[in-house]
Amino acid sequence: MLPSLNQLKLPDPWQHQAVNLLRTGSDVVVSAPTGAGKTYIFELLHQGRHLQGQAIYTVPTRALANDKYAEWKEAKWNVGIATGDIAENVDAPVVVATLETQLERLVRGEGPALLVIDEYQMISDHSRGANYEATIALAPLDTRLLLLSGSVANPEDVATWLTSLGRKAEVVMTRERPVPLEEVPMEALPQRQKQFHNYWPRFAASVMMSDLAPLLIFAPRRKEAESIARRLAADLPLGDPMELTPEQRAVCGKDLSTLIEKRIAFHHSGLSYGARAGVIEPLAKAGQLRVIVATMGLAAGINFSVRSVHVAGTTFHDGKSEHKLTPDELLQMYGRAGRRGLDDKGHVITSRDSPSIFDARPARLHRSELLAWPIFLRVMKHAALQKENPFDAATRFAGRLFAKVPPLLGLEELEPDVVQPKHENAKALFGLEATEKQILNSYGEWERKHKHALHRVPLSRVHALLGVPAFAAKFAHGIGRVGKIRREKDVIYGVEVSLGTPVEDQVKPTKSIRRLLKLPRHAETVPLEEITVLHAGELARHILASVEEAIQDVAPEFIGTVMKENLVFACFDLSPVEVMAYEDAPGRLLFMPQERSIVVRNETGVNTAETTTTDRQPRGGSPIHSWRSLGLIDADGVPTRRGEIFSFFQHGEGLAVVAALEDESYHADELVHHMANLRSGSKFDLPLTCGSERLAAVCRGTYGFVNHQGYLDNGLPEDYGEGAAELLDALLHPEQPGAQDLKAGIAEGDISRAYVEWLSLLRHITHAPDHPWRRWKELKEAAKQTLKHHTKTLRHFFHLDLPPLTNKQRHGKTRHYLMVK
Repeated sequence: MLPSLNQLKLPDPWQHQAVNLLRTGSDVVVSAPTGAGKTYIFELLHQGRHLQGQAIYTVPTRALANDKYAEWKEAKWNVGIATGDIAENVDAPVVVATLETQLERLVRGEGPALLVIDEYQMISDHSRGANYEATIALAPLDTRLLLLSGSVANPEDVATWLTSLGRKAEVVMTRERPVPLEEVPMEALPQRQKQFHNYWPRFAASVMMSDLAPLLIFAPRRKEAESIARRLAADLPLGDPMELTPEQRAVCGKDLSTLIEKRIAFHHSGLSYGARAGVIEPLAKAGQLRVIVATMGLAAGINFSVRSVHVAGTTFHDGKSEHKLTPDELLQMYGRAGRRGLDDKGHVITSRDSPSIFDARPARLHRSELLAWPIFLRVMKHAALQKENPFDAATRFAGRLFAKVPPLLGLEELEPDVVQPKHENAKALFGLEATEKQILNSYGEWERKHKHALHRVPLSRVHALLGVPAFAAKFAHGIGRVGKIRREKDVIYGVEVSLGTPVEDQVKPTKSIRRLLKLPRHAETVPLEEITVLHAGELARHILASVEEAIQDVAPEFIGTVMKENLVFACFDLSPVEVMAYEDAPGRLLFMPQERSIVVRNETGVNTAETTTTDRQPRGGSPIHSWRSLGLIDADGVPTRRGEIFSFFQHGEGLAVVAALEDESYHADELVHHMANLRSGSKFDLPLTCGSERLAAVCRGTYGFVNHQGYLDNGLPEDYGEGAAELLDALLHPEQPGAQDLKAGIAEGDISRAYVEWLSLLRHITHAPDHPWRRWKELKEAAKQTLKHHTKTLRHFFHLDLPPLTNKQRHGKTRHYLMVK
């Protein structure tokens, strides 16, 4: 563990070297084992007042940012924090941040005096690596860079990359761990604990009997972590119980509190933030817990050390699929063993089925295959505004990325023997393309159909298209004709029903009228007055019954008879009948307009400096081909309105948001609510139909069921999670019927993460660039108003005001040694 900031500590030579290099204007790439004191370089800069201007210290997770913010704030630093969902004191001399929060200012060409990227090996991360890479490529030359990692085997390649960007960069390296690691096979530990029938209590007891606790066990899944912790708490001798405050018990709940009182805890992302960051992690840092069982997927977010570590497996589930542990991930887990100033050695406890200490090693850093599409589009937009070629600007930016050979964008001339990337959409499945439903509007033009453009109105308000056969057949139902009827001085829409042939003052009924009105067969003629007086209502009801959308108690009004074509017609006024009418783009109401569905295929040809036509096609599956097929750029490489709005985001959620904005009937307030699904990361199986799925339908309707790695998976953003909007609504309105049932069985950590990600997305939109599009302005305002309400709600529901440790918990001495007779 790092020493307290208030303690006097002389820096190690490598730390002193890094500080001096930064002071002389050089970027520094630090390679040092976990726990060696990489962060202390930055602390030395701050304490020595060597920083001129603002310093941004970025970390991979919100949990680490909150932890570092709390530590430096306790040390009386003037420090701010920016993690997407929270932004406080962001103009302070030091700001702790998640990296993505800094991208926008870098895109604008602005940067802090010092940018620290902790755990820069994230460059190779399959989902976030593109943003880490783009951050470094965009950093202004007058911004000093301090890159920190303990799991990169080739830091020299990173320094060479920085040099190629016109920067001065040096590597500072140490291989010495302050607390050396030692592998301890379980078979070498005492085996006298015969009273334990279960494997895990025997395992933990062996470690504790050897005086090697506190012990951190990494388990593959949440259920296993909880099961192991409960078994340990049930079987191990009680020892010195922990006393929790009422506030701590309220945050953790009864089950977890019972375990912690026995100095046992589980730790995973399903726990609430308050339980993890407010109770378990502070107690672990203070050495108060005997055993912590954590999931492997949360290993990167752990910021405490123990005496011993055990990794219980070689694979884990990362939320989407089974993931095999990599050597550098193991290195990071084993790095939690050994507490500086407390332990002479850190111990890696192994079993026959667990990985060895020799399986852990740094990995060669390489860029992920993903490109930061939004950044490229911003670069291309800037080039277009400067009257430069957007494709050339994109190519230059690709050349600044961390690769010996720049990634191909799609316009390069490849050698004949070069295997071209397979176009993943080349064999699109039938019926899964992007489609658009259209209606024929009152101007005779086809326009996009909007699902929520229907209104119930009297037919008198409808701009009816009488030439459409379906319209007439709908009302007349085969016994009459629809048309304009003159009533007194007005012309109205009505139905003329043929009654029969006139015979003096009687009528010889038609077969359909005779059958409909059940007239006697022996009577060849019927008095006209009898039909109009006795049966007009029945005729009106028959006409109305043929109109499914009409209100049944508002029938057409009989208004008299007319003689036409040697036939007698009964006339009915349709004006009062209420129908579901569609409001078209010109604002006119239509009843049953013509509809059609078309497949939307954007042109993919481009204009380049060598050609002024769109005959040149980018390579199938390439970035430029994808941008064109999704409608993000035009033939000249200039981002379209869709592309501009998408470029304000960092991942695939921007594609869903702009697709929804293009649907004029999708109100901004409704969209803001539905956006909770975009980053929830997992599908919540709720026992109801989710109205928020409108967002998924619009997105797939716009782009089809296509795959674009990192951005769309079967037509939806990769982190899309169904039902999150409804779940959060149940959380915020528990008084609603069934609200408690919706939350049953769902981990509080998953709910809080969905909530935090939603608020983070709304904050991102609020601070995103302006655009003249009315719909974008409406969304920004709706997001702003929603945030005002939810900022206080966030702290209330998820215990963000963390309960403090008691003095005994913070400083109390406890031994975890176990004596078994």
